[in-house]
Amino acid sequence: MEKKEFIKVLEATLLCAELDITGLSLVDDNTVQITFKGGGKRRVNIEADSYGAIIQDVMAHAF
Repeated sequence: MEKKEFIKVLEATLLCAELDITGLSLVDDNTVQITFKGGGKRRVNIEADSYGAIIQDVMAHAF
């Protein structure tokens, strides 16, 4: 699975979890952007991360 596809699956999971997140997008190979219900955005560095580490990094910045 490519990183872009993995981010889409993770986005769907987070949306189903009914958090304050409205979107998750891959900005480039090293950065994911989280979009929140209030319109705020936060970028997360995922450089050299495994898929498990991407989940941890995104969740650490999601709250």
